[in-house]
Amino acid sequence: MDRIHRIFRPQYLILFLLFTFSCNTSKYSTLQNTRKFQEEHPKFSSKFESQVKDIYKEKELFGDFIFAVVDENGLAYSFAINREILNGKKSSLDNNSPIYIASSTKAFTGTLLKILDQKKILDINESLYHYLPQLNYNDNIDTKKITVRNLLNHTHGTFSTSMTWKTAFLGYNGQNEELINDLNTDFLFDPSGKFRYSNVGSIIAGMVVENVTGETWKSKMKDYIFKPLKMTNTSTQVSHYNFKAIRPSLTVSKERGIIEKGFYKEDITMHAAGGIISTINDLSKWLSANIREDNILLNKSSWTELHTPTTSQDKEYFTYNRTGYSLGWDIAEYQKQKILTRFGNLAGISFHMSFMPEKKIGIIAFSNDNRAYIFPHLMANYAYNLINALPTDSIFNSEKPNFDKSFEHENEMSYPKDSQLLTESSLNHKILGTYQNTANWPSISIDRKDNYYIFKWGILNGKIYKKKEGSYFSNLGVLIRDFKIKNDTLLTGSLIYKKVEH
Repeated sequence: MDRIHRIFRPQYLILFLLFTFSCNTSKYSTLQNTRKFQEEHPKFSSKFESQVKDIYKEKELFGDFIFAVVDENGLAYSFAINREILNGKKSSLDNNSPIYIASSTKAFTGTLLKILDQKKILDINESLYHYLPQLNYNDNIDTKKITVRNLLNHTHGTFSTSMTWKTAFLGYNGQNEELINDLNTDFLFDPSGKFRYSNVGSIIAGMVVENVTGETWKSKMKDYIFKPLKMTNTSTQVSHYNFKAIRPSLTVSKERGIIEKGFYKEDITMHAAGGIISTINDLSKWLSANIREDNILLNKSSWTELHTPTTSQDKEYFTYNRTGYSLGWDIAEYQKQKILTRFGNLAGISFHMSFMPEKKIGIIAFSNDNRAYIFPHLMANYAYNLINALPTDSIFNSEKPNFDKSFEHENEMSYPKDSQLLTESSLNHKILGTYQNTANWPSISIDRKDNYYIFKWGILNGKIYKKKEGSYFSNLGVLIRDFKIKNDTLLTGSLIYKKVEH
């Protein structure tokens, strides 16, 4: 008994009770919010879930669909479905399942840079020359005229194929110096100052964070966003998760079902333009903070800059007429309502995040059947229209043909067949080996596995299929890559590789 009293000192007991009360209050708050939403929209769940199930059955979908409605108090409604759930079987899919949010990361990166700006750690109106002088584009671009703001709103005008491919798909040595060298030696430039969407600006902004603070974009994202919002299951590192638990990309065809299944990211390819894995529960905290615009992350004027256009654009995506871009959000209109959207895609993964600031309501949606990449957007619209008491079914019927068309296009695509597989032979053995590129692209290796061959390019790999003599292709999950080999030279696109002698 004396030992127990020594352990549970009064001050520790008070802290323990406060912690327990806080946890219970948090859980109760979510439960209270979902009940409130149900009371205010009593027909929502039945109509919404019935529509999702109908589409799932009609299209014979594979993979996962997970959905959430978020308001200023947090998670208000969620729903998950896949073939297991539809058939009454147990599934690991729920609100704590890790999902990749792809380019929705850009909204987080813009927020991080605005936080650092508000804290006067950096100034988003200061130049790239000031914060990253080693990036000089071989003195062909005046980086004094490119600001951090330009990086975040896609008006910087620069692009680099090698840097983009390395960070998104292939990997690199992990050092900013390699990427800066790519930008300095392999770049395109549009001096017009017009909106040109790409990953480049956000990734360079991440380098600015590291140059200014001495810590990586990944570290600062955790310090200034994930921790304050208590997003405990969110990370910029694939290695922080059980890899098998991350919901994968699915490549599917009408003819053959699932062609490829996998998650094609590693820590090295998780970057400031597309490098966050999270959960519905955590993302509802993020989206709710944006809806509330409270002071957990930023003050009111900073939120205003994050949620209003800093440049113009004129683009249509599905039903959204995009007229502007802030520091990380597309500004659009849907059914005469202002809507901020940030979507993301990788192979079969399609991620939707949006909110209507005046209605104080937002949507998170995820699917991973490549044929159904519009599905999250279609159902987000259906939910908004239900909530806003619009003629939901007639609007849905006018929008669904667009989904049907895109679905059929993907469904009819042809993919490599086993009959095309390059199989083991003494002649084919000649292509085995490692190939290197003089322009510092990741090496390519060709290895034998069982009775076939594997093409490995950076962190990606896939089986090799034969087109004709000396001409091949490989399905790398996120892309299909053609290549040719003649003697000791491998050509893929415009890249030239030479076999390395061991």
